[in-house]
Amino acid sequence: MGAVYLIRHGQASFGGDDYDKLSELGRAQAERLGVYLAAKGLQLDAWRTGLLSRQIDTAAIALNAMGLDLDVMRSAGFNEFDHTAVLARVLPELAQRDADVAAFVHGKVDRRRSFQKVFEKVIVAWLAKDQWDGMDSWAAFSDRAAQALESTLEEIGGGRNIAIVTSGGVITAILQKVLGLSSAAAFSMNWSIVNASITKVMYSGGGRRSLAYFNNYSYLQSGSDRSYVTWR
Repeated sequence: MGAVYLIRHGQASFGGDDYDKLSELGRAQAERLGVYLAAKGLQLDAWRTGLLSRQIDTAAIALNAMGLDLDVMRSAGFNEFDHTAVLARVLPELAQRDADVAAFVHGKVDRRRSFQKVFEKVIVAWLAKDQWDGMDSWAAFSDRAAQALESTLEEIGGGRNIAIVTSGGVITAILQKVLGLSSAAAFSMNWSIVNASITKVMYSGGGRRSLAYFNNYSYLQSGSDRSYVTWR
């Protein structure tokens, strides 16, 4: 039996000029991840990422902290969904029937403070439709992420330990397939996935997949200090 370690990237630059760039805290989280993996003595046979800078850099920093120089293969299937496209497509429609969203759209509230509440409503609306003009549905995105995992497992073979540095949406999509969840139930897990956390999925022949553990970020905490624990 093999194992896939699904690792969420470190904190990105939310609110910055380039979201797809690790913040200083995100870089520190990635380093802590690598130190933890090295101390654990886990033999990881292969590393994969998507094509996003925050994913690639998280893997590079973690590997450097482990003292390893390994080839990391990249696949677009492990890219996160385009949250800016989802917001742009869903917000105007949602604002017509939701006062909180309308206030956000028209700048009547502090957008940074109210973003998460509005974004969660946008995601619920996005999940509810199987097709969106000019944009992938969640179902299409989820299928692509799951297929990227299966293609990786087929390529690497059984009985291996594989690290995949990706994003929360991809991890959610894979867990939806593994656990047989509805889209809404799967996405309820998404909101709790911590930056640089690890989720472990076991795999074996015949398409058998099972969740070993979810969202481990113990190495980001030290006593009561939770300053390295972030969700966005």
